[in-house]
Amino acid sequence: MSVNPMLQAATHSRDHSGHFRSTAEQHDRLGERSASRSSNARPADRYDGLTRFFHWVFAAVIIYASVVGYALAHTAGGAVHDFLSRLNMSVSTVLILLFPLRLIWKFVRAEPRALPVASAWQRSLASGVHNLIYLTIFTVLASGFLMVPNGYSFFGVVEIHTPFAKGALTEHIFAVHRASCALLAGLIVLHVLAVVKHQLIARINVLGRML
Repeated sequence: MSVNPMLQAATHSRDHSGHFRSTAEQHDRLGERSASRSSNARPADRYDGLTRFFHWVFAAVIIYASVVGYALAHTAGGAVHDFLSRLNMSVSTVLILLFPLRLIWKFVRAEPRALPVASAWQRSLASGVHNLIYLTIFTVLASGFLMVPNGYSFFGVVEIHTPFAKGALTEHIFAVHRASCALLAGLIVLHVLAVVKHQLIARINVLGRML
């Protein structure tokens, strides 16, 4: 039986059209999977790499300097005391250099997506606490630098000059430094407790935003 040439051509056309549609759909699905993988690699609710770098460097140095500073306040002078004191000042100087960069980046970076379960007042409270932490860090760093009389050696490489000689002014600045360190320690404990509460009790992966 012969087949009408026009009917045969139409059948081939439908076959090719179906093949092209199938191929296009496969490409679309591959593109969607690729986009999904790309999205999962850097989700919108995760902080950027530079913010995470600043966060963990400051956290490590602040914890270290707090522990060493507390220990120095309760130990007698000597070679070990002097070495740890100079090391503490040198490590803290790294934060003095990084702090302006961190502050600038805070205002120009793209903020991650807000947690959907957080209410407006909770977001305002968290923002207020973070701003207070920034202000307290500035006070700790500034007073820690200004209270040191006659300068200090930065990792034994560069001599850092400070503006004041030992006297009543440096003693007052030291009192401000000690009070601001205590406040900063309390704010950090509050911050850690909030993370624990969200992470372990509310089952919200806030820690993953900084990892």
